[in-house]
Amino acid sequence: MTQPLSNLSALDLAEPVHESPLVIGTRGSALALHQAQFVADSLRTVSGGRAIHVQIVTSEGDLDKSSPLTEIGGRGVFTSSLQRALTAQQVDAAVHSSKDVPSLSPQGLVLAAFPQREDARDAVVSRHGVGLKDLPPHPVVGTSSRRRAVQVQALRPDARIVDLRGNIDTRLAKAETDQYDAIILAAAGLGRMGWGDRIVTLLPVDQFTPAPGQGALVIETREHPDPAFALVAHIDKYHGRLALEVERAFLRGVGGGCITPLGAHAVIETVHGLDQVRFWGMLARDDGTGLTRVYDEWPGDRARDGAFAVAQALVREVHPNRVFGGSGERERQFRGMKILVTGSDHLVTRLVEGVRSRGGEPIVMPTIRIDAPLDPRALHEVVGFLRHGRFDRVVLTSQNAVEALVDAWKAPNAGPIWIAAVGESTAQALRESGHEPHLVAEDSRAEGLLDAMASVVVPGDRILLPLSDQARPVLAEGLVELGAEVSVVTAYETHIIATIGSDLERTMGQGEIAAVLLASPSAVEGFIAQAGHLLPALSGASFVAIGGVTADAMLAAGLPVHAMPQTPGADTMVEALAAYLWGNTVDERGDGSQT
Repeated sequence: MTQPLSNLSALDLAEPVHESPLVIGTRGSALALHQAQFVADSLRTVSGGRAIHVQIVTSEGDLDKSSPLTEIGGRGVFTSSLQRALTAQQVDAAVHSSKDVPSLSPQGLVLAAFPQREDARDAVVSRHGVGLKDLPPHPVVGTSSRRRAVQVQALRPDARIVDLRGNIDTRLAKAETDQYDAIILAAAGLGRMGWGDRIVTLLPVDQFTPAPGQGALVIETREHPDPAFALVAHIDKYHGRLALEVERAFLRGVGGGCITPLGAHAVIETVHGLDQVRFWGMLARDDGTGLTRVYDEWPGDRARDGAFAVAQALVREVHPNRVFGGSGERERQFRGMKILVTGSDHLVTRLVEGVRSRGGEPIVMPTIRIDAPLDPRALHEVVGFLRHGRFDRVVLTSQNAVEALVDAWKAPNAGPIWIAAVGESTAQALRESGHEPHLVAEDSRAEGLLDAMASVVVPGDRILLPLSDQARPVLAEGLVELGAEVSVVTAYETHIIATIGSDLERTMGQGEIAAVLLASPSAVEGFIAQAGHLLPALSGASFVAIGGVTADAMLAAGLPVHAMPQTPGADTMVEALAAYLWGNTVDERGDGSQT
């Protein structure tokens, strides 16, 4: 819910008659209001006299101050209300602490500016006046962060961690009581509020890695060409953005939320006029064990992909997803996990079986509907031609294409037909119809099939290419370039399902989905259409693409690709997810690129 900010009247300037004020949304804590005032003052320097108002938006995390963040975290509890207000056009911009922003943003919203970063380190506040190492034996340390708790216990194994929530002033007051020997807070928040003198010591990033984005502000707006985006972008800091995007790339690579102990910190240095990124990362299992640290350096233009790749490597080394209760044993690998599956009916059936066989709970999201062509005359015509030997070769890219030609497969042909299939599932459908494919291309992309057929196609070959009405033209164009006479026919129509069921929406919105299996570019489109507004709640999920084309579609939609099998198929998708979570032999993207 929103309410006007009445106790900071200095934030309201005289409103120009020709332009409505720009409304900034913020949480209502003292620190959040201080940060909003800083942003408002910064925007006034570039607003050309436009009025800037501030409006309080109460977050879920502010309403629920008793539940541990390990229970309610990981799904944007401090940002989701602000994002909803943005989408509903109740505010024009939202100010967040960058560390609170999930790794995935709702469709239609964008992180428009990273205007300021203070000291990103964590700070020790203690009534004893000493740092962690000098606290009394068996100290009681207060923090609500799993990341901080894990690193405290690495430095002081005898420490007892007590959950500590509340506004910064509330936590500082508790630090003075005999209930706590020390508490851990972000140095930036203390500095912004003028309470830096309460800091006993600052913890070095190589021993106590901050949260991704810690110490930084971020302003979120609706996507360009929204007027607020254009204004807010003026106060963006390039090096600050680069550092934070590198840290958030690491966060995306892990797929972690508030329950996953992870840290990331990037520093930008200019060497001979070029950006060089120094990076520290840490990851532990959800039960706090297996703490592992990493340090790396990259040129600025390679740092985002580098951080994502480092995160993936750490996941395979640490296996952080123990919170679900699973294990490396095959039948328990997905225990406690709700896994969203998408794709055609054929594929979904096999994905559901594969997920269940490893102890998971499959959640089916219908993203596409396959229909026969609205006008089937062209398809019927080529089926007749196929029966009478009018084609030298047939290229089939899916099980749906096989089914579309089933009548032709049942009738005797004038002569043998050479058949190419993309993927083992298509080949298996062919075999079940009584035909053995002459060529099976393991690469699901059109480019891979063209490479496989380059040594086979003879100029003048008559090739039948039955496709979806949504298929890319790359394959047909490539076959023509090889000298073939290509007949393209719509074998089936792919329709996107854009409406999400209420039960599924609730499950996804509550952050219960642990993994998402996306089986085609059309499935990606349907997924975004249905769940684009729920993406922050999926920031802790692992995303699996069936193949390279789908992976490209996922990246274009702003989704990460955590795993992808080299050979597309239901079984290989399930295996790729298991390998990503448990460190078995894993098939991954060849270039590791996420940009």
